[in-house]
Amino acid sequence: MKFGRWCESWARECIRVLKPGGHLLAFGGTRTYHRMAVAIEDAGFEIRDSIHWIYGGGFPKGIDVAKAIDRVGGSSPKEQAGVLKQARQRAGMTVAQVAEAIGCTVTSVRDWEDGRARAAGREVEHIVPSPAYRERLADLLGYSADERRIVGASPRLRDKDGSVFQLGYSGVEYGEAITPLARSWTGWNTALKPAHEPIVLARKPLAGTVATNVVELGTGALNVEGCRTGAGQDYRNKCSSVVGLGSNRNGDAYGEWTGVREDSAHEAGRWPTNVLIGHGPDCTTACSPGCPVKELGAEARFFPTFRYEAKAPALERPRLADGTAHPTVKPLALMRWLTRLVTPPGGAVLDPFVGSGTTLEAAALEGFRAVGVEQHEPYARLCCVRLNKPLAPVLFGDGA
Repeated sequence: MKFGRWCESWARECIRVLKPGGHLLAFGGTRTYHRMAVAIEDAGFEIRDSIHWIYGGGFPKGIDVAKAIDRVGGSSPKEQAGVLKQARQRAGMTVAQVAEAIGCTVTSVRDWEDGRARAAGREVEHIVPSPAYRERLADLLGYSADERRIVGASPRLRDKDGSVFQLGYSGVEYGEAITPLARSWTGWNTALKPAHEPIVLARKPLAGTVATNVVELGTGALNVEGCRTGAGQDYRNKCSSVVGLGSNRNGDAYGEWTGVREDSAHEAGRWPTNVLIGHGPDCTTACSPGCPVKELGAEARFFPTFRYEAKAPALERPRLADGTAHPTVKPLALMRWLTRLVTPPGGAVLDPFVGSGTTLEAAALEGFRAVGVEQHEPYARLCCVRLNKPLAPVLFGDGA
């Protein structure tokens, strides 16, 4: 709920400064996107669509269940609690004596043995001692619930560009599961590999009709013509009655409209879609294994495609002298496409969470004014590094 309230608070500020018909684009996490979308709607926006940014090279951040079982002693916390209590009673020691001997609080030992009370109506939570305390308990009591060690531990190196390999990652890899219970859960995890990021497309309510709003305020519409997907030669069909343009009519197999289409039969390219895809980070002259464009094959021609999606290239990742870098830099080509889609000619772009400044650079390259807000001072300095370099305006297709 806190996340939803926070999203609604900044969305209300955005709708306050936007003209009627102004658009909002907000990237969200796959697990919390729904709360963000509802909060944006509660703030007064109309949800117009959801855009899905599909990328290659995502890294799974789940928990290896087998190794997690090893780390907590190789058996259930409740079972370990019973073993510890019996071992203490066999040794003829009190809870206070055990606590003093291993250097912890009496409350900790009680929690390990009897569990910790939780909210009314919920089961008691059994607490597992840390590995260091388990070793001390084993030496003191002959405690046998943890005679195991996690073997094969090794530190993870930093990524090629010197940044931390994974945000929130502990920096340690563990070897194979070694306890019987853990081995039975080998291959189980808690998360899928991330390969897409949802984006809310919302609009402040119009003042009157679309036509009136656009004429009076210049807002309320999407720049379809400037964001078409290049069709190349795939739209041509010798059987078409329209010279040079094929696949120009919908079939009636599903009772659809059978008039002339504008999404594919257009020399400038296809109508922009709400699915955006990108090559993997290792794609150069050819697609690397796992590249979304390669996996989609011929269907990829229907979607806007960007060269760098899983991670922005080094040139788009500003870094301070002390090594400070932003962990979630968005690709410049992607942000150029998005700003062009929703910003009217002569319009301004507001980014209330500017990060390393990708949106500001994208706006500048597209010829828009931009305002960015960043409360984290080191990231604000990253923006200065990015925006003080010579901007190299390139055509949209150069990034695809």
